[in-house]
Amino acid sequence: MPAAEPSAGLDLGSSRVRAVLPALDMIIDRPATTAGPLQAAGGDVRTATARPIEHGMVTDARACTRLTRLVLLEAGPGLALRQILLAVPSAASRIQLGRATGAVRAAAGCPVRTLQAPLAAAVGAGIGLGDPRPRLVVDIGAGIVETAVVIKGRVHSVRSIQYLPEHRPGDPLPRLPEHVRERLTACVRHLLDDLPAPLRRTAREGGLVLTGGGARLPSLPGRLTAEMGLTVTIARDPARATVRGLAHACRSPDAWRLADA
Repeated sequence: MPAAEPSAGLDLGSSRVRAVLPALDMIIDRPATTAGPLQAAGGDVRTATARPIEHGMVTDARACTRLTRLVLLEAGPGLALRQILLAVPSAASRIQLGRATGAVRAAAGCPVRTLQAPLAAAVGAGIGLGDPRPRLVVDIGAGIVETAVVIKGRVHSVRSIQYLPEHRPGDPLPRLPEHVRERLTACVRHLLDDLPAPLRRTAREGGLVLTGGGARLPSLPGRLTAEMGLTVTIARDPARATVRGLAHACRSPDAWRLADA
C-alpha cells in the first residue's frame, strides 16, 4: 500500500456498484445487493437480500453501509482512505444526497465528497474538463436516465427520467420501456432548445455520447440518430464510464468542482 492514504471513487448503481482506487490500480465491480438479518412477525430472524439503491438513489441507508463495507473489504481489509469521491445523480434531492453520503461515510470512516454522475460519465467517455464546447451526454443506468449538457467541466443543464426496467426472458439486458425512449428524445430536444443558438449549433455538431450500462441497448443509437439527426457515439466500455471519470477525479481533485458532504 502506498505511504499516502489513497482516495477512492464510488459509483452506486441500482444494478451494480463500482469502485476505483487509482493508487492501487484497482476497480471493484459487484452486484448492488447485500444480505442482512430480517426479523419475521413471529420473532424469527432470517437472512434477506436487500437492494439498497433504486433509480440510482439510496433508499436503505443501513443496507447501503453494509454494501459499501463489502466493496471496501474487496479492496483490502484494514484499508485506510483519505476520502471517497461519490458519484450522485443530478436529480438527487438534498435529503437523498445526505442519505447516500451518510451511509458511505459510516462504512468508510473518512470524508465523502460528491460530484454529479453525468459529469463523471462525460469525462470517462473522453470529454475533457476544459472543453469549452457544449457536449450532450446521455447516461443510461438501471432505473434512471440522465441527459445532460456539459460545458467546461460543469453540468450546464440536465433532465432525468426514473423508470422500471423491463426484463424479457432470454435477454441479458433490461430494456428501456417505450415511454422512456420517447421521453429521452424529448429531453434531448429540450436541452438543445434551452441553449443559445450558437451553442445549440455547436452541441449538435458534437453529437450525442451514450454512457452507462444501457448504452448498448439494441436499436437505441439508430433511433436517436433518426429522430434527432445527431451523430451518436457509444463510449468505450460505457458501463464503466462513470468510474473512469471518478478515477480522474481521484488523481486530480483540484481540477474538479467537488462538493463537501
